[in-house]
Amino acid sequence: SVAYIGGFVNASSYTISFFSLSFCGPNRVNHFFCDFAPLVKLSCYNVSISVVVSSFCAGSIIMVTVFVIAISYIYILITILNMRSIEGRRKAFSTCTSHLTAVTLFYGTITFIYVMPKSNYSTDQNKVVSVFYMVVIPMLNPLIYSLRNNEIKGALKRELGRKIFS
Repeated sequence: SVAYIGGFVNASSYTISFFSLSFCGPNRVNHFFCDFAPLVKLSCYNVSISVVVSSFCAGSIIMVTVFVIAISYIYILITILNMRSIEGRRKAFSTCTSHLTAVTLFYGTITFIYVMPKSNYSTDQNKVVSVFYMVVIPMLNPLIYSLRNNEIKGALKRELGRKIFS
C-alpha cells in the first residue's frame, strides 16, 4: 500500500504542476514521449515552482526506495556473512552483484532525468538518457543476470578470445 500511495502522490504532484502551467507558442513536444520536462519547456511563464515541486517529489521517492533497498541489502549481507559454505556465499554475492548493477544503472538514469536541475543539460541529452533507461537497461537485464551462468560465461570468454586473438 505504501508503493501505491507513493505512486499516487508522485503522479498527483506532476499532474497538479502540469495543470498550473500556461502554454502559448509552439505546440510540438521535443521528445520521444510526452514527459514532464519537455512539456515544461513549452510553457510561457515562470515554471520554477512546478520544477522544484516535481523534482522534490521524484527525489523523495528515489531516496525512500533506495533506503529500502539499502536496508534489505544490509540484512542480506548479514545473512550471507553468517553462511558457512564458501560456495553459497559466492553464489549469493553473485546474485546480489547482478541485482545491484541493474538497480544502479536504473536509478542513476532516473535521478538524472527527474531530480537534477533542468538547466544542467539539454533536451537532446534528456532524450538519450530516456532511451537509455527505457530501452537499453531493460535489454541489459537479461545479459547482467545471465552472466551468473557458467555456460554463458564460458561462451562469452571463448567468443571474446576469438575476437581478440584473430
